[in-house]
Amino acid sequence: MTNISFYKLAGDQTTGFSLICQLVKKSLALGQQVLCLVPDDNAVKLLDSYIWQLQSSSFIPHGIGNKSAPVAISCDSDPGDHHQILINLQHSIPTWFSRFDRVIEIIYQDDDYEQAKRENFLFYKQRGYALSYHDLSEKFSG
Repeated sequence: MTNISFYKLAGDQTTGFSLICQLVKKSLALGQQVLCLVPDDNAVKLLDSYIWQLQSSSFIPHGIGNKSAPVAISCDSDPGDHHQILINLQHSIPTWFSRFDRVIEIIYQDDDYEQAKRENFLFYKQRGYALSYHDLSEKFSG
């Protein structure tokens, strides 16, 4: 069964991007592929740009679109061949989430977004998924 992790942050989407980079690095070190599912094309471009601006010692091999590996940034409604790690920045849960070994839901400060993530948590909980919650709002600054 898919494991679901929620990470709560103090800050905006950019803080979320910073955490994504750390989580992606850990996943890559374990030999896992990652699909970063973002809300729209603008967020795809922003996350791609953010990753390219990291220090050269922090290179993350990634690409745009669900066919990219080992790290894909996409807003597509199709996960492609990905099935290991899904980092979901969309408000809603994709219908195919359960094909992944692990789903990571990032919560940053935005009222509508936070409410959507509360609803996502309830959805997973009501269906019996293994949930973990990490409040990094005082520990992680990006």
